[in-house]
Amino acid sequence: MIAELILGGLASGSLYALIGIAIVLVLQATDIPNFAQGEMAMFSTFVAYSLLTTYGMSWWFVLPLTIAFAAAQGVVVQQAVIRPLLGKPVMNAVIATLGLNMALHSVAGMIWGNQTHIMPSPVSDLPMLKMFGVNVSPDTALTIVVSVAMIICFTLILRHTRAGIALRAASQNQTVAKLMGIPISRSFALAWGMGSVAGAIAGLLVAPILFLDVNIMGTLLIKGFAGAVLGGLSSLMGVFIGGLMLGVIENLMGAYVSGSFGEALSFILIISVLIIAPQGIFGKVKSTKV
Repeated sequence: MIAELILGGLASGSLYALIGIAIVLVLQATDIPNFAQGEMAMFSTFVAYSLLTTYGMSWWFVLPLTIAFAAAQGVVVQQAVIRPLLGKPVMNAVIATLGLNMALHSVAGMIWGNQTHIMPSPVSDLPMLKMFGVNVSPDTALTIVVSVAMIICFTLILRHTRAGIALRAASQNQTVAKLMGIPISRSFALAWGMGSVAGAIAGLLVAPILFLDVNIMGTLLIKGFAGAVLGGLSSLMGVFIGGLMLGVIENLMGAYVSGSFGEALSFILIISVLIIAPQGIFGKVKSTKV
């Protein structure tokens, strides 16, 4: 029983971690919380749904096309919506992301309707798997494996590629980065593109498990933010671990305390961590030299 709850929590937590990573990639680079992250992921997921169902394409073609669409979507949003607001109060950009959230929600409703849709699963034909003596559905196993692969991929990009190192430099000190000749705007576009891809992957993983509709990412966005706050907004690995922790704790509390408490746990954790340890469990405390 406990093993099943933990594995289920790891699967849920993997999704929270991906959304949290999407949020933190943008937040670290631009100091802007992207409240449209969930709707951007939802829109990319619906694009994949259309390619699969309307055009009959296989997952082998749909996956790279969706990733490309999500990356382009993130770059376009950064260049068209966020870039003109640089140098202005951050609240302007925050309000812009809220407006984009509502716009994408409305457009998706106009195109695909407000009803629920069944998203085909890429692993629906596979049998149940056995992990630690527990039967695990292929979708659950895929969610955990892909999430781990994504955090490894993003970490390698940020630490071992020129674009990733430039992005980290721009995130830490824009003035110094400019003096070093680093293209700040290009680095910010990369952050938004990577964040959009992380969100889209989360959408592709959760949609076959749940029913796909225009509201699918709303709750996931909140829990992704909670996992990010829990782990620490300054560390991708911390965000990943925080998401996993939230998923497991939520599952255990939902089973042994009450389901409604499990749902409320995200909000309780956000408030508690912000009060007790604002930097998160694995985050770094920022210090200012004088």
